[in-house]
Amino acid sequence: MKRIKSGILLVVLCFGALFQGYTQNDADSLGPAATVLRFTCTNTSDDSVQLKSIVTVKRETGNTNLANAPVSFYALGTESPMLIKEVKTDVHGCAILKLPARNNFVRNDLQQFTFKAEYKGNDKFEASEAEFSIKPAKLKVSFYEEDSVRFVKVEGTQLNANGSESSIGAVDLIISVPKMFSMLKVAEISLDSTGIGTAEFPRDIIGDSLGNLTVVAFIEENDVFGTVQGSSTNNWGLHKHLISPDRPSRELWTPIAPLWMIVTLIIMLLGVWGHYVYAVVQLVMIKKSSKAPERE
Repeated sequence: MKRIKSGILLVVLCFGALFQGYTQNDADSLGPAATVLRFTCTNTSDDSVQLKSIVTVKRETGNTNLANAPVSFYALGTESPMLIKEVKTDVHGCAILKLPARNNFVRNDLQQFTFKAEYKGNDKFEASEAEFSIKPAKLKVSFYEEDSVRFVKVEGTQLNANGSESSIGAVDLIISVPKMFSMLKVAEISLDSTGIGTAEFPRDIIGDSLGNLTVVAFIEENDVFGTVQGSSTNNWGLHKHLISPDRPSRELWTPIAPLWMIVTLIIMLLGVWGHYVYAVVQLVMIKKSSKAPERE
């Protein structure tokens, strides 16, 4: 009988949770949901500025990105904002617009462009907007070898209002290599006053079957230049087919996952399926106990 009562109590609790969820959904439908627009600008190596916005819907159950939402990009600095273009977000809630670095947009006292991204909202979702200021700049990545030591060289320049280019100055940047799910950091460089810096390049990074690597240099969230990114390709990587099939390397970027990751996954799956088995066993026992004759 105790098991039957426990089963009834569990059913009541489940129905209560479902009712609360429906009530919350009805409450949410009373007004438009709040949205957040994240806006960033990136100077790329092809002499362009990339405007990127992500529209997110805020709910008590969690945040979700809003797809197919029209985002308007504006250039500020004049009496009224100048519309550049309207772009709809993709399935990830992301809208991207690329502009040439050499343009006629108005600059502020720091020679920065100021852009605005705006989602105007509708009956279901509230409006949101954000602004970002950025000065055009670029990073040139090159490679050379000296005394059997490999080096990566980065030269940073900025585009002035009069169209001339000058040194980006003394800034810090990161050298990384794209991997499957993230960027692998390989070095840090501090550019000098002329905007030039070098760092030794490691020899143990795996490339493609030909040893090709894409090397990315980027300045992250600078107060004047925002995010600046430049990239180039070399053949300094280890060839994939050189990895021995008898003793494969277990790294995050290799075809065979590390042992700690496999063990963690197995433990998580055993825990999930163990809960399923336990629930089924308990239901069977409740059913059997309900059919058993009660003792006086």
